[in-house]
Amino acid sequence: MGPTCKHFLSIKIIFIKIGPPGAEFRGDDDHKSIYKSDFLIQFHYKTWKNKLRRKPVLWYGKKVSENVARVSCNDFLNTKDGASAVFKSILDHGVALIENVEATMEATEDICKALGGVQHTMFGGMWLVHTKFEHADTAYTNIPLAAHTDNTYFTEPAGLQIFQGLEHTNGSGGETILVDGFYGAQRLKEEYPEDYEFLTTFEVDAEYLEDGHHHRYSAPVIILDENKDVKQIRFNVYDRTPMAFSSREECRAYYRALKQLSKYYENPSNQWKIKLTPGVVIAIDNFRVLHGRTSFTGNRVLCGSYVARSDWLDKARTLHLIE
Repeated sequence: MGPTCKHFLSIKIIFIKIGPPGAEFRGDDDHKSIYKSDFLIQFHYKTWKNKLRRKPVLWYGKKVSENVARVSCNDFLNTKDGASAVFKSILDHGVALIENVEATMEATEDICKALGGVQHTMFGGMWLVHTKFEHADTAYTNIPLAAHTDNTYFTEPAGLQIFQGLEHTNGSGGETILVDGFYGAQRLKEEYPEDYEFLTTFEVDAEYLEDGHHHRYSAPVIILDENKDVKQIRFNVYDRTPMAFSSREECRAYYRALKQLSKYYENPSNQWKIKLTPGVVIAIDNFRVLHGRTSFTGNRVLCGSYVARSDWLDKARTLHLIE
């Protein structure tokens, strides 16, 4: 049996030597350790923190479409460069497009697996979205949907939202709306810092109810990391539950802050609208990019799935895009 943690904590450093090839430490137990310079420099705090993260590229409006990756299915599935381009685009912009995909659920599932794996929820693994209203969710209607993130009632929402438009016949409309949630949060911080602060601390209650299912979770709309940078947006007007407040001031702050943030997400100049067509799979970072749609007529069918955040980040790390 090796030394215990208590033993290591009781060791005193009695000798330190700095110089080529690095640093030498010797303890009062006569144990000597040598750390090379190129190893130690990795743990300079700022260097270490920057290695662990990739700064997102904030965007607004349709101009982002010029920067979002569009990679053929064959390249994505069979080449490292193709896969890297897709994951880099998701990391940087929160969106990527995979083209020349067969317009079937099976082919879409192959893309989902390559993105990290199909995440199973109460909606199933792979699923169809149409107007037959199979679930208690506004997605299964033809009405317009305001921009939102999915699964705010889950303890951890899905990491990626995957869609392919399989068909749209005898009608029009149904454009997908995309908005950079991080950009909206940044604008709120600059223009209404009090409301930004409120939404980073006040927990909003979200709930999903249907026969056999009852999901519920509370969390801030804007979630920050230890550096006070935004790491997740949980914004969904359809999932919010009735709530009680500790005071009139808190209630007013709640509705005011949500209204101020909503105006960035609802502003058409901040939105990118894209028509989902057969052959194109879109991958959306559900921790960052809000999605919605315009109303439509006719028979519109999408297929899609979720990918867990841990799983798609695992793929990005194996491609050496993040640490």
